[in-house]
Amino acid sequence: MRRGRIRFVWLIAALYLLCCEALAQGVRDSRGRDFWLAIPPSEFTSGQTDNERFLSLLFASDSAQTSVVIAARRLTGTVDTIRATVPPGSLREVRIDDYERYQLDGVENVGGGSRNGEVPSPASIHVVTSHDVSLYAVLRSPKSSDAWLVLPTDALSTDYMVASYTSDIVQELFSARAYPSQFVVVSTEDSTTVNIELSTDRSDRRTGSKRSIQLQRGQSYLVQAYINNRRRDDLTGTLISSSKPVVVIGGHRRSQVPVLLPSASRDLLAEQMPGLETWGRRILVPPLALPSDYAQYSVDDIPVCRVIASADSTSVLVNAQPAYMLDKGKFWDLPLDMPLVIDATKPILVIILDRSANRTGGGRTGDPSMIVVPPTEQFLRSYTIGCVASSVMGAELYREHFVTALIPTTAVASLEVDGSKNYTATVRSILGTSSSIVTIPVTSGAHRLRADSAFGVFVYGYGNAESYGYTGGMAFERLYDPVLCLRAMSAKGQPGLADTIAIIVDSVDQRNLEVLTGIRRVRFTVSFDASSFVPSGRGRRDTSSTMMFIDVTSSISTIRPGDTVGLIVGRHTLGLSDSSLINVDSATWSDGAGQALRVATRYIPGDLVTMSVCEADGRARLFDPQSPKPFSVGLRGYYDLRGQYVGTSLEGQPIGVYFLR
Repeated sequence: MRRGRIRFVWLIAALYLLCCEALAQGVRDSRGRDFWLAIPPSEFTSGQTDNERFLSLLFASDSAQTSVVIAARRLTGTVDTIRATVPPGSLREVRIDDYERYQLDGVENVGGGSRNGEVPSPASIHVVTSHDVSLYAVLRSPKSSDAWLVLPTDALSTDYMVASYTSDIVQELFSARAYPSQFVVVSTEDSTTVNIELSTDRSDRRTGSKRSIQLQRGQSYLVQAYINNRRRDDLTGTLISSSKPVVVIGGHRRSQVPVLLPSASRDLLAEQMPGLETWGRRILVPPLALPSDYAQYSVDDIPVCRVIASADSTSVLVNAQPAYMLDKGKFWDLPLDMPLVIDATKPILVIILDRSANRTGGGRTGDPSMIVVPPTEQFLRSYTIGCVASSVMGAELYREHFVTALIPTTAVASLEVDGSKNYTATVRSILGTSSSIVTIPVTSGAHRLRADSAFGVFVYGYGNAESYGYTGGMAFERLYDPVLCLRAMSAKGQPGLADTIAIIVDSVDQRNLEVLTGIRRVRFTVSFDASSFVPSGRGRRDTSSTMMFIDVTSSISTIRPGDTVGLIVGRHTLGLSDSSLINVDSATWSDGAGQALRVATRYIPGDLVTMSVCEADGRARLFDPQSPKPFSVGLRGYYDLRGQYVGTSLEGQPIGVYFLR
């Protein structure tokens, strides 16, 4: 067979291509290398100096020395870049002073204006690190501060429900101070559509419960509750869905918890919301350690545990007492004066709201903070956490720091703090369970905890009329979303042979039959090498490669392993290699009304194989020698993908892929 040099002329039109790869699997947790956040509105009190107000970003490193790049975007859009290094196994604080340059501007007085309310704002902070870290944000203003666990982008979601607390006002001589329930959305990608369904019939800026907005990468969007002398709205239960992953920070401008008196100490509430798919059905809630000068105003003056339902007809059982029914977005507030064992028939979110410490006079330690309680299914075996060490003029802002662990009783003895089992702790078993609460007073700075079994961790501290609190870390696995696996079946054939690429349901994880039985349609993308397989239908093209992608939409009546959900008819061609992959990706599932359903999808690629391809001297790949007019014939000109000679010109030839010899 005669060898010749072959050039390729790619004339592919109306053939669309995409390079896809199977969904990467692995545990999602609170450690990562890419983070987004925004600074929600809080209140400045009179007489504060600039060095008393700041945002602390606390980086907890597990082992390797880590470089950090922080891009802080001001309200004006100007980007300030901060670089830092985190030593191995330590806590590094990066303080951003004058944070009001980056802070969203909300309502301050009842009926007053709000510069950033419900308009896209450029204000956000993007953090990138060279190695995995845990990141905590502490928003500090004297007597009004809180902290939250910042989630990495790979732990973000497109479906959220907001946790917050009741709005409040303080009447002054000629005006009323506004303390609204609030939340902030931050977009991590361009062209992100965000749909919001408020739990109330209006917000501070607009009437109506529904919003649909378009955000670009790094833009933030603030929503605050409506308040007047007769109405104190709560945005808890607000639904947020987006076309691409976003950050949602729920909270309160400055909350009294519980609301008992017109006059009481208040504090900022802020916590990043976990996606709906990460909510659990079994939650253990520990009472927090009390500050040393704790004083109770009344029997109702205790921390609050709030339970929020993700779906209608959710039955909630607390400490084996009669069940309480909750519908989607509704909540139940419980006094947190004892350990709570909460079991629900459908996924729930539980938050701890610490109490106001000063009601009849100032000076006592502590104040409200908000902490997300991870479900037991999301516990980890080790954490590197940070207790806030920020100080002003050499004086530590928070006088008392605690870590509380929820851990199997059999693993209590294995719990290590900073590599030691020799530490002071209070251990309390939880009645009716095999778990215990371990409360450990600690110093400010970094601490490392590990045990032989998975456990949960809460970090909190108290200062003069203020506090901070947050979840020390958790996993973000999709617990109760059904998991479906789609497989691309392998396709093998000689050049010119007609064939069909089939996509089937490989397996079904039936953890949520209610969702599975409601599936009526699926849409996904199939991609493959267009030089090896030419479909008879239309697709989309990646102009930088030979890959194409085709969107497939199928109607479904049942979901069973082996069911075919997509077919692509075409013809094998020579291809640039003997074998390549058929990928399936980007599946979305919907019900009969076209509403998207939360379904986790895994993908198994298939092999696309070109058979009976001849090689010359093991180097140049030639067409099948059995082709009617192989290259060895010696005719110079254009050949199609079946090796057939078409002439010296492509004039009048159909659109396709041709070889020039």
